Amino acid sequence: MNRSMLLVALLVAACPVRGSTKTEPAPAGADFAAAPADAWPLARGCPAGTGRSVAVLRLPLAEGWTRRFEKTSFGAAPIVAAGTVYVGDLDGTFHALAADSGATRWTFRTEAAGFPASAAWTDIGPRPLVIVGDDTGVVRALDAATGELVWEYETEGEISGGPTVLRTAAGGRVVVGSQDASLSCLDVAAGRLIWKHSIADQIRCSPTVARTADGDRIFIAGCDGKLHVVAAADGAEIGAVPIDGPTGATPAVAADRVFFGTEGGGFFAIDVLERKVAWRKQAGAAGQSYRSSAAIVDGLAIVGSRAKAVEAFALADGERKWRLPTRGRVDASPAVALATGPGDAAAAPRHVALVVDAAGTILAIDVTTGEPAWRFDAGGRFAAGPAIAAGRVFIASEDGTVLCFHSAE
Repeated sequence: MNRSMLLVALLVAACPVRGSTKTEPAPAGADFAAAPADAWPLARGCPAGTGRSVAVLRLPLAEGWTRRFEKTSFGAAPIVAAGTVYVGDLDGTFHALAADSGATRWTFRTEAAGFPASAAWTDIGPRPLVIVGDDTGVVRALDAATGELVWEYETEGEISGGPTVLRTAAGGRVVVGSQDASLSCLDVAAGRLIWKHSIADQIRCSPTVARTADGDRIFIAGCDGKLHVVAAADGAEIGAVPIDGPTGATPAVAADRVFFGTEGGGFFAIDVLERKVAWRKQAGAAGQSYRSSAAIVDGLAIVGSRAKAVEAFALADGERKWRLPTRGRVDASPAVALATGPGDAAAAPRHVALVVDAAGTILAIDVTTGEPAWRFDAGGRFAAGPAIAAGRVFIASEDGTVLCFHSAE
């Protein structure tokens, strides 16, 4: 493949049009590499895995509502669609909450399973669905309005990464990885297996997707120490790039490169056309590893580290542009959005990264300077990152709390 075959568009799974069976353009205000302003329908917001929203926040954020659920914990980031927040807990209950109030709309309960991964929302097909995997390896599609079970698909390992929904000429497809080392492609409507691709070790990340001149491509970073490039049409492996060790981080796609960190403490940019390492930067602290997935904005990859810091790397050459120490380790993945204020609401919006750490701190970081623009001490612990939609930020904590913050008036 030559350089003329650059990545030209990513699948528009985050912004589907109800009932359509063909590829649709992104609606106004959203593109293939960002979540729309009013929704966060996938684990990383969009199929490219960039963790970016086109929403505009107004700082400082204000406390909205808080829901505390007794004797449980949350290990996944919420998703948001059609005015509803969807998140599963680690004790077998999947919650649908009103985005404006936190009131319960419905719950779905399992007998002996938890939900460690984010869900995915789609309105491909006759009715909107929420698709989520559990820690026993079962993938379920639930009616987004009622919580009714529509279909199930069983793998042989825990589902640790959220599903990704693809729109194709033949209809909707769900792609989901499992700790049984398989990547499964399912029909959205019925959960029928279309193809399965296996690698040498566990898959813990969410699949990211891009459309190239040669067809749709799926990227998975595996515990086998490789980045895999898989054809979305039939699950055939196009190629694999060795990395320094296992990872469960979801790759983020920008232009013709994929970005992610590893347990070995390396942060990688992989050239997906030539299928080779474009650059690699070693962690700044001994023993540091990356479990956070990177957010992509303004020519930067922004990622949390287990060495109690948030870092920004230049996409072009990997230069570390800034490093902000945090109170706790940052396993959660940042989300980025535009923001105004504080102090001058009339100023042009600039991008901020919303970051949470294991000490319960919530930060909005100016991505240009690396300085905090807003801080909130929530207490508790956060293992998963925020979702941004409709001027609000939603976060679920390990102490069983779902929090909502809204833009300042």
